[in-house]
Amino acid sequence: MLKKILYGLLILTLLFLAYHYPSVIYGLGQAKGQIKVLYHAQDIEQLMEEGNMADSIKDKFIYIQEVKSFAQDSLGLSPSKNYTTFYDQKGKAILWVVTASPEFEIEAYEWKFPIAGKFSYKGYFDFKKAEKEAEELRKKGFDTDISEVSAWSTLGFFKDPILSSMLQRNEGSLAELIIHELTHATVYRRNQVQFNENFATFVGKEGAKRFMEYKFGKNAKEITTYFKSQDRQLFYREFMHRETTSLDSLYHTFEGDMSLEEKQQLKARQINKIKERLAHSIFYDNSEIGEKRVANFDINNAYLSGFKTYHEKQDIFSERLENEFKGDLKAFIKAIKEEK
Repeated sequence: MLKKILYGLLILTLLFLAYHYPSVIYGLGQAKGQIKVLYHAQDIEQLMEEGNMADSIKDKFIYIQEVKSFAQDSLGLSPSKNYTTFYDQKGKAILWVVTASPEFEIEAYEWKFPIAGKFSYKGYFDFKKAEKEAEELRKKGFDTDISEVSAWSTLGFFKDPILSSMLQRNEGSLAELIIHELTHATVYRRNQVQFNENFATFVGKEGAKRFMEYKFGKNAKEITTYFKSQDRQLFYREFMHRETTSLDSLYHTFEGDMSLEEKQQLKARQINKIKERLAHSIFYDNSEIGEKRVANFDINNAYLSGFKTYHEKQDIFSERLENEFKGDLKAFIKAIKEEK
């Protein structure tokens, strides 16, 4: 009887692996990349005790621990062993994500994985594999985008290391990044990528503001620098929200008897207008700089849907924080964590 049960389990396992073969192969590749990072990550305390490290790097390590402590004590984010190790990228990117959208819709394409669920992006530790994934989707008629990732969360399954690229950020940007990733390890809703990323983005920014005031004082130059960058990001977010809405409205005017070529021409014309408006906006110091920056900026549905994934719900979270919780970010995070 036991042999029959074991045999049956073996058959089911083989069938599962055969049915999910592409996902299994992808998962193994991701595991290999993650293991490489974890294996080569070094303990921060040991590195600092050895005394061979520049003071500027030591200061960043200490700063990250202060951000982490604040996030746990003052914001109520879950304690973790993240950022107690360091991985030196040696100046190289190590992770890229692919996003995709239909040619005439600003909706994220979703990948489905057994157990893990649905995701609107797909990460790769191998850039060539990311390119191959994007190319296969383009052949099917999708817009695609490949972007480099500066950090990611394993949701507490592993000790996420400090990456060397993180140390290049200024104080505000670094605090925001650390709090963003710690939020993922605190609040995670399966199959709700847009909620997860929007919430982590919101908490990262709000948490960084509070930490910066706690650390440096309200009138410190570090805070002034951070707030200026936030004002610039707010302008960009509102600009992209308006332009995304406008482009989406255009797509809704497309009728069944329109040719593919006509649709593509109208789409290209609208996207060129978006780039032109951005180039001549206050986002850049002057139009000459703006035109140079946007010249190679590939705005498409995949980029815009990815932008929505991280930023579309910011105003909703902001209103809830102020109206329901009177600005108490810790209480807000606790409530979100307890919501079903």
